[in-house]
Amino acid sequence: MPQADLILIHAPAVFDFRERSVMYGPVSDMVPSTPVFEMYPLGFATIGEYLERHDVRVRIHNLAVRMLIDPKLNVEQDLGRFYPKAFGIDLHWLPHCHGAIEVARLLKRLHPEIPVIFGGLSATYYAQELIEFDCVDYVLRGDSTEEPFLDLMQVLKASSVTASIQTTGSPAAALAEIPNLSWKDQAGCITHNPLSWVPDDFDHVALDYQYPMRGAFRDRSFSSYLPFKSWASYPIVASICSRGCDRNCYTCGGSHTAFDKHFGRQHTAWRDPGLLVRDITEAQRHIWGPLFLLNDLLMGGRDYSRQVIEGLRGKLINPIGFEFFGPPPGGREAGRELYQLMSRNLPGWSVEISAESHDDTVRTAFGKGHYSSTELEDTITDALAAGCQRFDLYFMTGIPGQTAKSILATGEYVLGLYERVGNDPRLRVFIAPMAPFLDIGSRAFDDALAARVSGLPAEYNLLATTLAEHRQRMLMPSWKHIMNYRSQAIDTDTLVEATYQAAFDINRAKAAAGVVDQSLAIRTGERILRARDQMRQLDELLDDHGGPSYNPSVEQTAALKALKAEFEQLSESTVAEKSELSWEYRIKPSHLLHDFGVLANQESRNLKAWLRGSLASAASPNYK
Repeated sequence: MPQADLILIHAPAVFDFRERSVMYGPVSDMVPSTPVFEMYPLGFATIGEYLERHDVRVRIHNLAVRMLIDPKLNVEQDLGRFYPKAFGIDLHWLPHCHGAIEVARLLKRLHPEIPVIFGGLSATYYAQELIEFDCVDYVLRGDSTEEPFLDLMQVLKASSVTASIQTTGSPAAALAEIPNLSWKDQAGCITHNPLSWVPDDFDHVALDYQYPMRGAFRDRSFSSYLPFKSWASYPIVASICSRGCDRNCYTCGGSHTAFDKHFGRQHTAWRDPGLLVRDITEAQRHIWGPLFLLNDLLMGGRDYSRQVIEGLRGKLINPIGFEFFGPPPGGREAGRELYQLMSRNLPGWSVEISAESHDDTVRTAFGKGHYSSTELEDTITDALAAGCQRFDLYFMTGIPGQTAKSILATGEYVLGLYERVGNDPRLRVFIAPMAPFLDIGSRAFDDALAARVSGLPAEYNLLATTLAEHRQRMLMPSWKHIMNYRSQAIDTDTLVEATYQAAFDINRAKAAAGVVDQSLAIRTGERILRARDQMRQLDELLDDHGGPSYNPSVEQTAALKALKAEFEQLSESTVAEKSELSWEYRIKPSHLLHDFGVLANQESRNLKAWLRGSLASAASPNYK
């Protein structure tokens, strides 16, 4: 089988997580992945499809999933067998800052002649620091790198360029013309080309789930293309309606201000409604799990939302969920009209809102003051009355101005909320900490950075500002120590205790409402209390062995290793069972038929490629 031109590698959050003992706690409880954060970004799919459309062969290699599935996987052997034109590593979410760099170092040791390319929002924010690493050759900046990536790959394929540009001739001149590219020549001179490729719309790519499925069949590696470890048992699939955001939430690294200030995007790029409908309907031809639409399509306006929803009429067989950033704009009547529109056109639909807090004052400080708790309760009631199959509501701890008292009042609020909706089991409520990091590029992060210089007070004190400092924090012994911030409104020990208590109270409220099975509620409650107690015991252990450190002593390492199994047990489904996040779905014969068609088509391509290779070898003068 021919080698790929580009291999996109997704690293685990911490490279040597299989050896380290870390109490990650509830940092990944609200997402499908484990604390290793093995879910690769959607950009892998859009980049791969776009480049292959332009004759650049791309392979996805989810190293994090492979390391989880096979604890004995030899990573050096796994990566040593590849010889592409380039390796690509995502640093989109900052928790991958340790694993991504360590994988780059390993690749550069195994394949010193092959360029290593980084991309993602975190890579963009830390482009200068990142490009200074010896193991990093290029950084593609911005939220839309498909076209610049193609330009770069064409240069690498068309020239003898390997790890660096050795002359000021044609290859270097070509690199200087690639938008969004940070690069360095053989002398180590760094150039940051203008971040000028920022498309006004989101129509140049295709979120085609045939691409990763084809790749898995072509490369004979199902695990390499798995989006996350448990995907086979819960095959949720995401689509996305926009890049950028119109909202300005204070701690969000994907806010309007963050995109404008750090990622070159002044306006949200919307996907054409027809193309979005195509994405969703094509995805369900092959994937039988729930469909989830990322970003709030309501920001696109009433006409945009209506075109998408009506465009899906009669085409959906999978359940679909929508991410909203609050109650629909336009007042309660407009919300009711929207939910009725969804019920008329969609066979099964759900809604997810991250309200952050039940406290209107705290939510306003966060940047979501455009609605009150009363309006939130109204929209939940109206959605359920209109036929919403499920309404997921998320709260968060550690946000601006949030005190222990506010956090601890959440459980009582949830109990009252369930009473208002008649204990409807379709409403599911969750809470999790803002962890492990306060988003780089957010207004909160930038304000805290500025406060360091000015000496003025800020909502947060930062414990890490550089990429190197964040890499160190990822090696700390628990999620409390990994956090890169300290809130002015609540000390960290109290925040941890309040988070566990609020989660316990919400679990108890769901049990009282009959929303979760009593046996499940009992198990969840016991696990929350065990996790809280384990954090207390961990603090005592660390105090006895020199305190928390990213470079622990031999004695501290041994003491932590003895707790590794319990850490791992209490760091998945900590404050809620992962199963509680799962929406119902059914596999249908049409899914199997379409997937069999993809398999048959790819097997035919594989056979043709093998025959071409065999004939080429036979024609070679060295053929024996």
